[in-house]
Amino acid sequence: MPKKIHNIDGIEFGTASSNTRYGPRDDSLVVKLPAESKLSGKFTSNKLRAAPVSLAINNLSLTSKKNKILLINAGNANAATGPNGLKDAQSYCSAIAKNVGVNKENVIPFSTGVIGQSLPVKNYLEAFESALNKIDSRNWKQAASAILTTDTKPKIVSKEVKVGNTSYYVTGFAKGSGMIRPDFATLLSFVFIDANLSQSSLNKIHSTALSESFETITVDGDTSPNDSSLLATNGNSTKNIKKGSAAEKKVSKIIIEIFKELSELLIEDAEGITKKVIIHVTQAKDLEQAKSVAFTIAESPLVKTAMFGSDANWGRILSAIGRDKTVINIDKVKIQLNKEPLVKNGFIDPKYSERLASKAMKKKEINIEVSLGAGKAAFRAMTSDLSEDYVLINSDYRS
Repeated sequence: MPKKIHNIDGIEFGTASSNTRYGPRDDSLVVKLPAESKLSGKFTSNKLRAAPVSLAINNLSLTSKKNKILLINAGNANAATGPNGLKDAQSYCSAIAKNVGVNKENVIPFSTGVIGQSLPVKNYLEAFESALNKIDSRNWKQAASAILTTDTKPKIVSKEVKVGNTSYYVTGFAKGSGMIRPDFATLLSFVFIDANLSQSSLNKIHSTALSESFETITVDGDTSPNDSSLLATNGNSTKNIKKGSAAEKKVSKIIIEIFKELSELLIEDAEGITKKVIIHVTQAKDLEQAKSVAFTIAESPLVKTAMFGSDANWGRILSAIGRDKTVINIDKVKIQLNKEPLVKNGFIDPKYSERLASKAMKKKEINIEVSLGAGKAAFRAMTSDLSEDYVLINSDYRS
């Protein structure tokens, strides 16, 4: 949790409980944004697209210059629910739009939770209506907590950057600890900027931030049908940022840092995690190969269980590289783990020490350095180990 959370003028949060999956715990969040706000949304590539994702994509393209409302519920994904799932999402969005006095397209829904179960619309609508009555610009912690599922803690990052005499604030929160292999985002992520940016600049910054953060992480190789990332400005006219300006560059940098920190917080709270694992692939022939090899290692159950067991089984890492379809041969492959040499020229490094490698494996953060000797491209991926707790959490997720 950051020492200081910077409020974003005009953006307010309210939370309440639907009294469904999590009992009295708040699981429903309403976010109110000013009429001048601009929104950039990026969503799952999973073909099992959840109903609220489809509706959010549609509504984001039609929002008018009035207040925007975000409705986020945890506990029920409203995915694989057919035409009724879309009707359910439309019904509570329309009801809240009427309550607030905005067009229904200005209400953007997000959901996370169990797949394939009908959404208890009445419960969540009552919760959203209750949350509207508690709305406040200071409710960041409550907002970040209300969207959690199997997460163990809320994830918030907040930063300030000064350009001349003007301070720009960026604050965001996210959730996600399992079913994480996003192509661009995590399960749910919301980042807000105290400034006025053009829509094209906002979209570009969002894409860049995602490519350097959430697109580099994986817990289990699964992409959720609900993955959603929202980057929003409050449209503050006293803080206009021109394209290509020094202010845009500095604010962009801070936004990217926030996305990176949020993605790291997700990995640190991955289901059943005991170790954070960073895979840095260098000397790849191109970025595609670097990414493919990094994720092949990161998603190998044998590599991940070796990490959990502190077993310096370098053969599993080398084998994962060898089965990657982009790799032609392993004759030039070099592997180090926390700076300890494991592999050189495709087989055991002459300097390898079982004692030192085993000692390195016992650390809570594991850095695997892989050099392919094929070119100049590089990529860094982040993952977790695979423990018994991950299996236990996911074996009875619906119970």
